[in-house]
Amino acid sequence: MKGNLTPLDYAYRLLGQRAYSTHDLAAKMRGKGFTPQVVEQAVERLTTQGYLNDAKLAADMTSRLQARGYGPAGIKQKLVQKGLDRDLVEHTIGARESDRDLDAARKLVASRFPADALQQVRIHARAFRLLLRRGYSYDVATQLLGNPPRENAQDAQDAQDA
Repeated sequence: MKGNLTPLDYAYRLLGQRAYSTHDLAAKMRGKGFTPQVVEQAVERLTTQGYLNDAKLAADMTSRLQARGYGPAGIKQKLVQKGLDRDLVEHTIGARESDRDLDAARKLVASRFPADALQQVRIHARAFRLLLRRGYSYDVATQLLGNPPRENAQDAQDAQDA
């Protein structure tokens, strides 16, 4: 034990600042010098008391990340980085509706690009890449943006002259 804080006091202080996954809280407590056995007991008690809930954390993070424009693959990556169990992450993401993915992707694209600009080849390609980087599937990007617009002969000539 470090200082005057008991393991539970330290954990309560951390959880008062923000939500932690079981994995992250245990790692933080071990980093503070508490023994693995003491950490395990504290985590068990906090879980029983309802202060630690990985399923709720995963659902909350999924909603927040989706609202910020992340797709399923991007959300999955972020949740796994937080130390959440892969099976829990798969279940949480699988429970989401695919229509919500399309709606979130639509909002992301609308926030970054004017609708008429998507008819330009370069802008369409940028929007497509943005969706893929944020973790949306190729199918969602194609469904939302459609096929890339064709360059007209004048645009192609201007691009070559530049």
